[in-house]
Amino acid sequence: MFFMRALLILALFLSAINLHAQRAGRNNVSFYVFDENWKGCKPEDAKYLGSLHKLGDTAYEWKYYHYQGPLISVETYKDKEATIPHGEFIYYGPDGKMDSSGYTFEGRKNGWWYFYTDSFTLWKKEKYDMGRLMVSMDISAIEAEREQNRKQAESEKHWGEVEAEFKGGVEDWIKYVQKNIRFPERARKLGKEGKLLIQFIVNTDGTISDVNILRSIEYSLDEEAIRLIRASPKWRPARQDGKLVKAYRRQPLTFQLP
Repeated sequence: MFFMRALLILALFLSAINLHAQRAGRNNVSFYVFDENWKGCKPEDAKYLGSLHKLGDTAYEWKYYHYQGPLISVETYKDKEATIPHGEFIYYGPDGKMDSSGYTFEGRKNGWWYFYTDSFTLWKKEKYDMGRLMVSMDISAIEAEREQNRKQAESEKHWGEVEAEFKGGVEDWIKYVQKNIRFPERARKLGKEGKLLIQFIVNTDGTISDVNILRSIEYSLDEEAIRLIRASPKWRPARQDGKLVKAYRRQPLTFQLP
């Protein structure tokens, strides 16, 4: 739900899809294990799992997980040692649901930070300017803003609004998912399955970006869902007033052990 004003929000659920077993491939992410005190340990003593992905020369993404469970956080830093926050941060509750997100710049909060309910609706948002809190809105202020935006939208005439859609429609999308999904070996060994929710943006050229987990299950299942969405063929982009616009989509996925 980032940069909502710049996007046509189409947070519509596609058909839920049950996913069955195939093997997962490997990636180049570095892994770390921690004990209950967040100190390095042997795998058999691990309580937490960390993955480090180098996004660029000045961008390092850390993902922290319960060792056999859902996400704790996604954190972006300017340095490998994770001392300078610089980029997107997402935090998750004990149930693996995203509960807050925002951006940092050179070690300080910058821009909007969002706080979510269990149903992924906003209950608070804050705006920062290089670490200084500029605006804080509670749920009543957010609802008032939402109502104002609704009235403004009704007063404006829009034509030709078209949602982003997978080429071939929902049936072809389901076929793509069922054909290309792989059930990870790690999840199979751990006996992990469940319902996952993922969000992504369909860009104006039909490509996919900004893929994020909204409801996490376990590291390998989450990463498989992200891989699947990122590997998707191009979509038909959304349109508003005859112009191509970016659009959010959400996809629930149910992973089932064989």
